[in-house]
Amino acid sequence: PVDDDSDGDGVPDDQDDCPDDPNGWVDSNNDGVCDDLDDNDGDGIPNGEEKEYGADCSISDPNNPDSDNDGKLDPDDLYPLDPFPEYILFRNDLGTIDLMLSNGDGTFTPPVEVGELYGGSGDSNYRYISFVISDFDNNGQTDFLAIGDIDPQDPGNLLDLWWFPRVNDPQSFIQYLIDDKLDRNIFGTTADIGNDDLVDLVALEQQKPNYISNAWLYSYTNMGIIADAVCAYTMDPLNPEGCAFHRQLAVDITAWSSGQWIVRQSYDAVDVNQDGNRDIVLIRHANGGNSAIPVTLLAGNGDGTFAAPGAPIFTHNQPQSGQSPANSMLFADFDNDKISDLMIGLDDDGDAGSAWFYPGQNQGNYSWNLNGAFESFDLNPAAENGGEHFGVTGSAQSFDFDFDGNEDIMLGYNYTQPWAPPSQTVYLGGKGDGTFNAPAVIRQFPNSSFAQNFAIPKRICQPFLTGG
Repeated sequence: PVDDDSDGDGVPDDQDDCPDDPNGWVDSNNDGVCDDLDDNDGDGIPNGEEKEYGADCSISDPNNPDSDNDGKLDPDDLYPLDPFPEYILFRNDLGTIDLMLSNGDGTFTPPVEVGELYGGSGDSNYRYISFVISDFDNNGQTDFLAIGDIDPQDPGNLLDLWWFPRVNDPQSFIQYLIDDKLDRNIFGTTADIGNDDLVDLVALEQQKPNYISNAWLYSYTNMGIIADAVCAYTMDPLNPEGCAFHRQLAVDITAWSSGQWIVRQSYDAVDVNQDGNRDIVLIRHANGGNSAIPVTLLAGNGDGTFAAPGAPIFTHNQPQSGQSPANSMLFADFDNDKISDLMIGLDDDGDAGSAWFYPGQNQGNYSWNLNGAFESFDLNPAAENGGEHFGVTGSAQSFDFDFDGNEDIMLGYNYTQPWAPPSQTVYLGGKGDGTFNAPAVIRQFPNSSFAQNFAIPKRICQPFLTGG
């Protein structure tokens, strides 16, 4: 029949140039392949893949193998529409923000200051206190959010939320004040959790005098108007106020957290079960000693919410394991098998400063290979037991800074004692097998712990299929 549709793409076979391709129906050059499977620029990425985030987690120009003309071909460029180098940001004590450009080889340029002095307030107490680098206006180029505080010693005062898009050259930004009455921290996990190709945020809120009584994760889904936003967030999904984000309860984690000393979420969200929704790792500490660390997954619903946490999937730092509790956890593919892995550790107790690699695996369901776990690196190899040793940090983050296809790690820590400076930020180049090169010092802070207060780029998604 003339209305047959062999590939189920909604286009009848007699009008379909590619009746066996469910993802296309036009073959403009009559080469027998649908246009989206062609590769106009010969860069190895099909045209259709270049137009959407897809498996490579990038959008690029299907007619230019180097879309941003920066000298890196699109398959090797983590931001193929951004002609400027990636960068990292640090808090400083000058009322501005320190920026260091990536050289593309795991090294960085000396810091320069960006941001209006004291946030334009004229108050020398004003500090920019935290940052998130991503692509909040979805133009394919990095930008960042910053929170400014006119009095960092006052935990109750209202905050500023700033947006910084980059213009003209690598170190030039326009600074927009989104809101001068921000009443809470909105930073935490950075990823597209609303399945609309926009970068969202997920932040932890808790009631805790000493131990946690109640805890929640709140999502801040990007409304797609950040350049014109006049407020940080709204509770109304219709957004009549014109805010940057829609705030909603992502999940109540009180049952998981109640009575615990600390609960932590992963900075990254990854779709581990191939349902199209990104998921988050969650851990908890019972106390501040050498405690066991239960680990679970929060399954994303794809609308800014998550399923409630269930029982622990496994427990890190079991008694007599020789491990340590966890202040940092990283959720990424460190062994290049296209399945997300878990890196966890970096505490002051037990094997202080050690980080442990748990390979991801999928044998019908996603899990971690506990028998394949091993110590990946150790910031303080002399401290194998006891407590109150340096090597503790919650700052570890991952990104491929040298563009070799292997995930790298950056972290900051106090390097002579656990809770006081001096501090340093180090770069660990990934080897692609869950191990890393020796830490290379990026920056030192003799008189502060600002080495731990930095931001690196966070992509909208992970460039691999975690389900295997």
